Amino acid sequence: TYCAWGSTALGCNPSNPNAYVGTDGYLHIKAEQLTPGVYAAGNFTSARLKSQGLFSFQYGRIEARMMLPESQGMWPAFWLLGNNYATSGWPACGEIDVMEHIDGNNPGNAGHDWVQGTIHGTGISNGIQFTAAGFSAADWHTYGMIWTKGQIELYVDDPANVYATITPSSQSGPWPFDGGPQFILLQLAVGGSWAGAPDTTTVFPSEIQVDYVRLYTN
Repeated sequence: TYCAWGSTALGCNPSNPNAYVGTDGYLHIKAEQLTPGVYAAGNFTSARLKSQGLFSFQYGRIEARMMLPESQGMWPAFWLLGNNYATSGWPACGEIDVMEHIDGNNPGNAGHDWVQGTIHGTGISNGIQFTAAGFSAADWHTYGMIWTKGQIELYVDDPANVYATITPSSQSGPWPFDGGPQFILLQLAVGGSWAGAPDTTTVFPSEIQVDYVRLYTN
């Protein structure tokens, strides 16, 4: 359950919010287990923040400095959706995942920690992983995207060190990313088909810490 601010629905607790700015000055996005030892759907709360209807942009460089949870079933994401989501639907509206992460120690990644940037559109699903010696998503890192007409570039920490460049020519479907502005989302999902369900090794509470989100335009 993604808990809205002040909500008491479905286990949400306004006195223990899932999204808040702490005395440390960081935004905390926190996942909780309502009943310890129970791993069924519906026993978890978290938060999703979005700028839909409040702020959107087209083109520029956007980045967020974050510290991520590393635990089975945790799925933090920093991403964007087209403003036409309500009318065109997904994936036609276009989705840009600046950063997604699931447990870096899962067997499918040979024990190497990593994050992934992905674009989605009609007939498009292109995910590219980033990893580097000594990289840990549990440390502070800056995850960013440089968005220009006909091109999306992804980087970690240094915008001069792009790890993926994505263009329409490399895609199998229509390119939706020059069609209008997109809004911003930050969230911590629990479970899901990619991250898998939490289990007895999962740490609760788990949280994303966000130092800032910044947009640079020309």
